[in-house]
Amino acid sequence: MNEDILKAGVLAIKIEHIDQVSEEEYAMLRKESFGGSDSSILCGVNLYKNMEQLIHEKNCKFITDEEKEVGEKAIVRKGKDLEPIILDKASKELGLEILKPTSMFVFKEEPVLTLNYDGVTKDKDNRLIPVEAKLVSKWGEKYYNKDKTIEENKELDMKVEGDSLEAHIKRKATKIGIPAYYYTQVQQEMMGLNAPYGYLAVLFDETWTFKLYLVKADNFVQNKIFDLASKHKKELS
Repeated sequence: MNEDILKAGVLAIKIEHIDQVSEEEYAMLRKESFGGSDSSILCGVNLYKNMEQLIHEKNCKFITDEEKEVGEKAIVRKGKDLEPIILDKASKELGLEILKPTSMFVFKEEPVLTLNYDGVTKDKDNRLIPVEAKLVSKWGEKYYNKDKTIEENKELDMKVEGDSLEAHIKRKATKIGIPAYYYTQVQQEMMGLNAPYGYLAVLFDETWTFKLYLVKADNFVQNKIFDLASKHKKELS
């Protein structure tokens, strides 16, 4: 799968066997760049952290108490353990093999942007498609619309909406039925594969129900992620 990802021409390998590094080492490596989970902060749609806080956290040469607390949350630890199960459910629903790349990737044109993929599949047209796996807590479930279908989301008009980046992202995410902070993450993952769409595979913890959301490529948001990362990279020490 790594070979196929590199053939897309967007990414290079930063760390070949990222799956073999310790959690502490991984946390320190994440401070060097803006990964997919940072995209919502770059775009101003994260519920928990703003850009100033993110830069401060990344410039700390140690793992902060807040980072430790997040990593120790039960839902976070469960999510890591259950990721293979979530990806397996997605694979069965799609009828496609989903593989987990073991490398950390970096954007060749903007090395401050990096990616770690939960899963990548090839669709029936042989295109690389990212699959992001999430375990959703009872509290987080309210941000999802379980009635949305893949076919419905395939027809979503991707024209720019709203008078700001934040408004546009929130409107698109609401129409798909997912939180804005995961909409941007899947967009960054699509950027690395030149993918026309991506999947958010969700397992709801309380009800133990599975839902697959299709997210179409949003060139407006993808370009903004790239530009904002370039703008803020000088703030990283």
